[in-house]
Amino acid sequence: MSIALPATWSMWCDNAHGRSSMEKFRNILVIIGGINFLLFGLFHLTFWRALDWKNELIKLTEINSNVMQMLNIGISVFLLSFGCIMLFYRIEISNSVLGRALLIIFALFWLARLVGEIVFPGGSILFCIILILCVLVYLIPAIIIKF
Repeated sequence: MSIALPATWSMWCDNAHGRSSMEKFRNILVIIGGINFLLFGLFHLTFWRALDWKNELIKLTEINSNVMQMLNIGISVFLLSFGCIMLFYRIEISNSVLGRALLIIFALFWLARLVGEIVFPGGSILFCIILILCVLVYLIPAIIIKF
């Protein structure tokens, strides 16, 4: 019994499909972007324990505590969902107008997160560097022109 995967799943940036090196580079960045989303999605799921939300969120009002948790659940679903989409449909993401628009939106998402890291107290220079790399992982494949 075999599992049906999208047709693009078997095309892991090999030469058999006649793609240029720029197309392969773009596809590799889309794969990295998908893995990035998955890792950050899993990371967000650890917040309850890692940030001791059981004890920390009770310091907030009930509505603020609930909003904080719901936003974290929402961002986790977003990150995990788009991580899977980017991995399973990476050729479509890197070669279509819609895919490139999504990549630009993802780069803007990480850019907004970077601005937040700089503006809000307690930011980290190391995390700023990571966020700059995140912006580039999505922006570069969006702007590479097909040759």
